[in-house]
Amino acid sequence: MLLLSTACSHPTLGKLVGSDRDEHGCISSAGYTWSYALHDCVRLWEVGKRFDSGPHQVYLVFSTDSTFAEIFAANREASIICKRVKGKNTWKPSKGREQVSINNGITCVQVNDYTYTQKD
Repeated sequence: MLLLSTACSHPTLGKLVGSDRDEHGCISSAGYTWSYALHDCVRLWEVGKRFDSGPHQVYLVFSTDSTFAEIFAANREASIICKRVKGKNTWKPSKGREQVSINNGITCVQVNDYTYTQKD
């Protein structure tokens, strides 16, 4: 009994799975990440469109009203928020060269000097 209680209180055992909440309350060990476009913790593979035909895996998430498109690139620490250009099917960030566009049923995501495309 003494050995069991000593093992349970050992400081090197680490944190419990699920105790890794970020500043938004998202649990990354469960696959959740914060989406500024949706204002919620999401699993990208459940809500995003996946692009993996380029050098890095990219996910694209649109806000419910399509005002914002959010780009999640595997080689970037933070997502990129793009706002829709009035009257067009194009989304651009306030600064930077990234872009999202939809033309003739094809979605294009420009990020890291590469254009990912996918037919809808």
